[in-house]
Amino acid sequence: MAGRVEGKVAFVTGGASGLGEAMVRLLVAEGARVVIADLSRDRGEAIAAEIGEGGAKARFIELDVVDEAGWGRAMDETVAWAGKLNVLVNNAGIALPGDMEMEFTLWRKMLAVNLDGTFLGTRAAIRTITRCGEAGSLLNIS
Repeated sequence: MAGRVEGKVAFVTGGASGLGEAMVRLLVAEGARVVIADLSRDRGEAIAAEIGEGGAKARFIELDVVDEAGWGRAMDETVAWAGKLNVLVNNAGIALPGDMEMEFTLWRKMLAVNLDGTFLGTRAAIRTITRCGEAGSLLNIS
């Protein structure tokens, strides 16, 4: 079933490492153009350069998923680069070490990334996909 996402544009948060990187590589292998969204600029740019065919298949966009305005910029950059958006993979997430004795500020940071980031991404992607006029898919990894 090669080419399952041929001609589609995907946006993967947390795409510069781990599961996110694996999803980026698979989406490109299956024919999608992919935005690698992450805080890790060096790693994200290296992956985009390695698999991106000179920017034709992959592009890095620096994004903190809890930055509401950042989502708007990232969606605008995606459409400027690829002309549309079809798929959002909300993959960025953090798990903090320790137990329930952790500081409340750490707990709030984890919730902000894992929950608020997912909400902000979903909202931004729905608006962008709708504006582009094609069918879309939203994947939330937890």
